[in-house]
Amino acid sequence: MNTEEKQALRENLLKDGFDAYVFFTLSGKETNLAEELNGKYEDVYCLVLRRMIHRSDHGRKWDEESVLIKGYVFIYVPKNYDIRYVRSDNNPYKILKWQIELGKLFGDDYLYAEWVLKQDGLIGVSKAVRVNEKVKIVDGPLAELEGYIVKYSPRNRNCLVELNFMNRTIRTWLPFEYTDQNYTMD
Repeated sequence: MNTEEKQALRENLLKDGFDAYVFFTLSGKETNLAEELNGKYEDVYCLVLRRMIHRSDHGRKWDEESVLIKGYVFIYVPKNYDIRYVRSDNNPYKILKWQIELGKLFGDDYLYAEWVLKQDGLIGVSKAVRVNEKVKIVDGPLAELEGYIVKYSPRNRNCLVELNFMNRTIRTWLPFEYTDQNYTMD
C-alpha cells in the first residue's frame, strides 16, 4: 500500500472504530517491524510512538525525531479482526497481553492508543505559555494540558515537564516554543 492508502486506512479506523494492540520487539527494531507489517497487510495500521526534540551543536539548531517508547509498536485493525494472522517474517515480536482477548487494549490503554493514532504516532513541538509557576500547552498534540516545568535545557530548548495525562502524572522531556498570548489556567 502506498502512503495515501495507509492514511485513508487510518482515517477510516478513527471514523469506524478499531481494535488496538501493542507488539513488543527488540529495541531499535520497532520501525522495521512497523514498516514490514504496514507493507504486508492492507487492513493493519502500525505506529511507533515518536517525538520531535530540539537539538543544537556548536550554534547550529535543528529538530529531530526519536522513538519515545523503545521496543513498542502500536497495531490498529478494524473491529473483530483476527490479530493471530498478523505475522512478521523478519522481526521477532510478541503481543503484550493486557486484560483479555489476546492482548486487545481496553480502558485507559485503549484511550492512550487512540490518542497515539490521532497524532499519527508523532508528538510534535508544542506551544506553551507560562502562568505563574505553571505551564499550559496551547497548541500541538498535548494541547490543553497543564503542568509544571521541572527543568529547562536552554541549549536544546527542551523542558522536563510534569503533566497529568490520562489520569496519570507523567514526566517527559518535550520541545517547546513559548508564545506571548494571554491565557488563564482553568
